[in-house]
Amino acid sequence: MTKLRIALVGAGFMGQFHAQVVAESDVAELSAVVDLNAAAGKPMAERFGSTYVASITDAIEKNVADAYIVALPDKLHRDAVCQLLEAGKSVLVEKPMAHTLEAARAMALSAKKGGGRLLVGHILRFDPRYCEAAAAVKAGRIGEPIHATSGRFTVRDIGTRMNGTSSVCFYLGVHDVDALQWISGADVKTVYSRSVSKLMPSLGVQSEDAIFSTCELTNGMTGQLYFGWSLPSNIPTGIWARTEVIGTEGVIDLDVRDHGLRMLSRGSWSLPDGLHWPTTNGHITGDLFEEVRHFATAVRDDKDFILTIDEAMRAVAVNDAILRSVQSGVQETVEDWRI
Repeated sequence: MTKLRIALVGAGFMGQFHAQVVAESDVAELSAVVDLNAAAGKPMAERFGSTYVASITDAIEKNVADAYIVALPDKLHRDAVCQLLEAGKSVLVEKPMAHTLEAARAMALSAKKGGGRLLVGHILRFDPRYCEAAAAVKAGRIGEPIHATSGRFTVRDIGTRMNGTSSVCFYLGVHDVDALQWISGADVKTVYSRSVSKLMPSLGVQSEDAIFSTCELTNGMTGQLYFGWSLPSNIPTGIWARTEVIGTEGVIDLDVRDHGLRMLSRGSWSLPDGLHWPTTNGHITGDLFEEVRHFATAVRDDKDFILTIDEAMRAVAVNDAILRSVQSGVQETVEDWRI
């Protein structure tokens, strides 16, 4: 079986997981690690027996890969992804697609211009629990959806680590912005959003603690979105997430705070990750593994991605409206994301 040569752009927190998944894959090989910071990029490349390259320009010129995974901070996605797409390279970019709708549009236009294919890494699209919920609603198993709620909180350590480089609605909440629309089968058309900023400023971080939004959807549904990085550091889980859809004939209730394993160790409880990127028998498995495998096989075999560029842009458009509403204090309309 031919393996797809994949280069990783960004040797940071998520990059290390992507690198290991690709390096251990039966359908792809980690051909290069691209990072301006040699102190981060070189050791990762050496660890997995791949080539270190300092820039995307050099990587393209040297033809080090057939496809790329971009795991940079969201504010750096636009330039990196546009350059790769315009060079005709297929790209898996970590969520969110971009930090503004303007940047997302530029990326979509680059895909059309250069012919490269783009998949945005909305990892919940590969989570069997969320997939089953979306399939159930689509099949009419709960009747017509009436209202829905989706949100998640994580520990404050994430907020301090991000240190104001990303909004909580882009780094964290984009999962639920996508999930609410994907599962319900409707688009968010308006939002009224309020934020609270007490904890992060007290820790020296210019960021919201949490954002809460009331939404109107295109099929007449109403809904709520909420997300924050305000949980105490010693809470058992860093993924305090829930999604509910109430229909005329049934209910979807996704409670994903507990993956079925509870540990008491040295006086502290923990609820380890069992689905997103757990290590099983020495290898990363779960949702991230499935996401990378889908990208590699779809590019190699010229198959469609399960998530379209339009759907990824839709989530960015909703987040744009949420931040506008936080600033204006009034209801905001979600801008048309289609190009």
